Amino acid sequence: MGRRRGCRSKTRVQRTDYSMKKLITKSFLVSEALLLAFIVGRQCSAQVNPQAQTPATNATQNTPAPVVAEESPKLLTNYIESGGDYLQLNNNYGSWAGGYARSAYERGSNVWNGEVNGQREFGDKGVYLAAGDTHTFSEDWYGAVTVGSSVQGFFWPRFRVDAFANRKLLARKQWIATVGYGYYAAKDVHRNQDVYLGSTYYLTKPWIIEEGLYLGISNPGGVFAPAGFVAVTQGANKHHYVTARVGLGEEGYQLVGPTVTLAKFQSQALTGTYRKWIGTNWGFNLVGDYYHNPYYSRGGTTLGLFKDF
Repeated sequence: MGRRRGCRSKTRVQRTDYSMKKLITKSFLVSEALLLAFIVGRQCSAQVNPQAQTPATNATQNTPAPVVAEESPKLLTNYIESGGDYLQLNNNYGSWAGGYARSAYERGSNVWNGEVNGQREFGDKGVYLAAGDTHTFSEDWYGAVTVGSSVQGFFWPRFRVDAFANRKLLARKQWIATVGYGYYAAKDVHRNQDVYLGSTYYLTKPWIIEEGLYLGISNPGGVFAPAGFVAVTQGANKHHYVTARVGLGEEGYQLVGPTVTLAKFQSQALTGTYRKWIGTNWGFNLVGDYYHNPYYSRGGTTLGLFKDF
């Protein structure tokens, strides 16, 4: 199944997009090697403790994506956010529009999160609901599990689960290695499974670099559908975060109608996010999204307001 919206999104889906297999895999391995060399060279640099940085997050709606450490500046805790989106598609595929509400609450070693997302896509409409927990096991290990389902909307999954295990590495624990697994059951016979391998590196403020590789198998047919991404974030909690994310790869299938399926094709996505605190505990989240495959292109924005508590 294609990873929707570039997701969460993963996805979620926060509520989720041939011949590029060798290129994607080689690019990922090269980027990992370069990142490792860069990290080793910086091990004796400034000893800034990432645990002193205040939590915050990136939340794509439908894309499975690696979660970040509880102590990282990208994991948002104790907040509520609500907003809407509008995206235009070409080649007579119409437009997408909808609204969402999501929240996260930290208690002890857990960060509980939930999301409700109502969308109109490809002439149908439905509501997706998801809930999850990020649990800290020790100073070095933490994990996350999210489950979701939907009411109506052929484009939403009947059932979805994503799980990730994360390990903090190096002297400042500034390098996060992540492995994950995702299962996606569509409302027809299609099923998708993904293994995720990725990492996040926190430079001395205010930069964060992420990269990841999804190794997916789509059924029926056992179609191998790898995809990768690179993301760079700049900013600080309680001020702003700016993130640029580029993704590309294969999609095993994508439902564009109750009985219409696009199969085995390449896609590319570009997403920009600007999260800005206007007051001490509130602000807005603006997302610009562009997606392309051989059948259509999609572009639009999502705008939400959030309140920390």
